[in-house]
Amino acid sequence: MKEIIKKISYLRGLCNGYGFDRNTKEGTVMLGILDVLDDITDAILEDGDEDDDEEEYSYAFICPACGQELEVDEDVLNNEEELICPACGNVIPVLNEFAIDDDGE
Repeated sequence: MKEIIKKISYLRGLCNGYGFDRNTKEGTVMLGILDVLDDITDAILEDGDEDDDEEEYSYAFICPACGQELEVDEDVLNNEEELICPACGNVIPVLNEFAIDDDGE
């Protein structure tokens, strides 16, 4: 489920970056589809398919090139060294000060 949520977030970021507007035909369709996908994932999560015991945090990065906000979860933060901005393609280094190194520090 986390992968699906990440993909929906990525697509929403692309729509925002490309300037899709609800006042256009294309924007209405694309953003409407994303709204439905959000509703579907919310409905599935409410049915208990997600572990309720595990807290999940998300972190926001701002692209220095275009100002687009990128939201990532802990898995991405701990496992990726860089992010690609969906709006402009800029590479954003991920500096995880919370990650534990091999020495346990």
